[in-house]
Amino acid sequence: MRVWIVLLALGALLTIGCEKSSNTAENSAASAPGAAAEKDAPPAKSPLELLQGMAAAYAQADSYFDRGTLRLSRTLAGETTFDDVPFSVKLKRPNQLRVDAYQVTIACDGKRLIAKIFDEATEEMDHQALVRPAPEQITAEVLYLDPQQSDPILSEILLGGIVGLPPTLEMLLAKEMPDFSEQADSYVLGLDDEINGRRCHRLICQTPNGPLTMYVDAENFLLRRIEYPQEPMLSALKESDPNAKISLVADFADASINDPIHENEFLYNIRGGDKQVAYFVRPSQATASQLLGETPEAFTLEKLSGDKIASSELLATPTILAWINDHPSSRLMTDQLTRFAADPSTGVSVKLVSVDPRETSGEQVQQRLEQWGANFPIYRDSEAVGQKQFRVPGAPTVVMLDGKGRVQFYEAGASPDLAERMWDISKRLSGGENVAETMLAAMRAEQKLYQAALTASMAGKNPYRDLPLPEVAVAAARELERFTSETVWSTSDVENPGAVAVLRGDEGERIFVLDGGKAICELDVDGKLVSRHVLNLGEDVVVSRLRVASSDKGLRIALFQPDGQRLWLLDEKLEPLFRYPSSDAVHSGIADAQLLSGFDQTTLVVAFQGEIGAHGIDESGKRFWSFREMLQLRDLAPVGSGEIAVMDASNKALVIDRQGKVRREIGLPQRSLLSLAYDPVSSELLALALAEIEMLEFDALAKDGAQVWSYPLPAAELPKVSPLMMAISIGAERGWCGLGPDGTLHLMQANGAATDRMAFGEMPAGLASVGSGNLITTLPGRVVRLRFSPAK
Repeated sequence: MRVWIVLLALGALLTIGCEKSSNTAENSAASAPGAAAEKDAPPAKSPLELLQGMAAAYAQADSYFDRGTLRLSRTLAGETTFDDVPFSVKLKRPNQLRVDAYQVTIACDGKRLIAKIFDEATEEMDHQALVRPAPEQITAEVLYLDPQQSDPILSEILLGGIVGLPPTLEMLLAKEMPDFSEQADSYVLGLDDEINGRRCHRLICQTPNGPLTMYVDAENFLLRRIEYPQEPMLSALKESDPNAKISLVADFADASINDPIHENEFLYNIRGGDKQVAYFVRPSQATASQLLGETPEAFTLEKLSGDKIASSELLATPTILAWINDHPSSRLMTDQLTRFAADPSTGVSVKLVSVDPRETSGEQVQQRLEQWGANFPIYRDSEAVGQKQFRVPGAPTVVMLDGKGRVQFYEAGASPDLAERMWDISKRLSGGENVAETMLAAMRAEQKLYQAALTASMAGKNPYRDLPLPEVAVAAARELERFTSETVWSTSDVENPGAVAVLRGDEGERIFVLDGGKAICELDVDGKLVSRHVLNLGEDVVVSRLRVASSDKGLRIALFQPDGQRLWLLDEKLEPLFRYPSSDAVHSGIADAQLLSGFDQTTLVVAFQGEIGAHGIDESGKRFWSFREMLQLRDLAPVGSGEIAVMDASNKALVIDRQGKVRREIGLPQRSLLSLAYDPVSSELLALALAEIEMLEFDALAKDGAQVWSYPLPAAELPKVSPLMMAISIGAERGWCGLGPDGTLHLMQANGAATDRMAFGEMPAGLASVGSGNLITTLPGRVVRLRFSPAK
């Protein structure tokens, strides 16, 4: 269970829980403003009593109401600004709810649940309104915890706000009373204070980022205020102003429990133009780049001296124009452009366009740039060129034009990876590519996919599961650029090679290749044919999946067809030991199978589609355990000695042992986890995931499961190859090889520092790793062993 209350309400602000308290926390509390207001008040309760009282108050409340405000105040250069974010939570058990927080409204009147996302950039998610039947009970699982019940985009926004979920909502939906006996030692009591006319106990937790203070109502234990730690935000501000100040405070005004709430508070009227969906679908962003490929009309900007300069002078070479103002996001963009410009080989010049008010002098604009460490020409936009010619929505916005004056890149807002993307685009431009044309083609495909997903969602389907991905043509042959490949051997002894698997043992490695789905060929490590065995499975049986393992009893091979009804286990002589299931009863289909080597015998794990789950089978064909903690399974993957990861295309995999017991979980937030590959050398993982709907990606995971880097792919129907990914060696370094939808092999160093790709002009039918990390791939009419190295 998630650690309850404010330790998690911190969200993005904290990465570590509360530390043991010290006198520092007590002293800071005693010296806080207003601390003397309650010197004569009755003694405050202990931290444990306050935590238990607060948990009980929210858990036992039949109804709850608040009207809160999250205020971020910043003081820079002696000027203080305030940003207020209103939020509200109303609950009437069992299934009436109204949440207004961040960009989200959720309303459930007991009959249906409606959610809206108010995002200006996507025009309210293209005017989508999520509409579902009301659950029997409002739970955290329904709203944001369980990917099988909740909406992925809605969950992302609720959990990803500046301080995470509204803490009152989390407390109201807590399933059980937490045990605070250990946590209570991490808190201290400050002096009581008055918040909005209510006497409150002050509860302080000393965190690595500073004190976090809660004000708990002395009468009913409701949370009245939270003062969040100042770090790491304060340090970031002090980089530009050593005297900067910041505070983040949440006030829960009018909070009350067990008071009547009118039914109308839970109503929400869907507007006539809204699209009713079962799941939110993130709209295509193609409309944000309408200028791509266009050549703007001639224009003029103004130098800080007041002189005019024509676009013909500005755009004599490939150029980046960036509209900026006096805002931290503009500084972030400027920092990224400074990184980009440090590489003179790009051949791209950078020019800044100030949209500061006329009251800001040219000298002040120049001084600010010098403070930011930027050394670019800067101009004023006195004729609103950004708005009229480039449709700039505001600062910061960046536009890249090629040597012909055509817009090749357009982006509003700042991002921390802008320099890397600019380097990539400039390299492609120098190679003669029309990047805008490529991007427009991708956007058209994205828009088509979005419309298909939206249509599915409006029909009540789950587009994250039910949407068929588009098919793509096989990629044309291409060579590696950053790496090199050497063909160790190539053989045509296998007439129609398919799936390939390598068995490692004390006597070396044995390579097995399916031949036409009706025979198995064994090759040695030098590519020589050792044997060919025609399968005795039945005249009409064709298989395409191959798994190998061994025990004291010898070689074991599992053969099956995805979506098929039966699986066969073969012995050392490649004769069937049994088929599974043994009955002829029809089921929803086999999703995947894996073999676990063992001393006494191998264990066969079979995953099923539909509502069956997974089964563990011994060498006699007897099922000795069933696993049903996940259903509608998609994939199995070995992830360590005696461990199998079970996946159902949700955002997590459950790792089970030989007995079918769950040992751990591998999570990939906001992703649909499709498959995993394991590197036995480093114990690291590579995941294949669907990022929302429009993008596939490879995600590198560290030993602890943390996401290290991502490698994006276009969304398309995946080839019928298993596994799709393999740990390999690239020279002396470990790496990964992943098969893309179009047959391209994507090579990635394990640390993500370098990537490359190659294609054969044909679709590989199998992948395996052999030796110290060579790749074996099967292609039409041949089996090839490749060795990879960094390019010299």
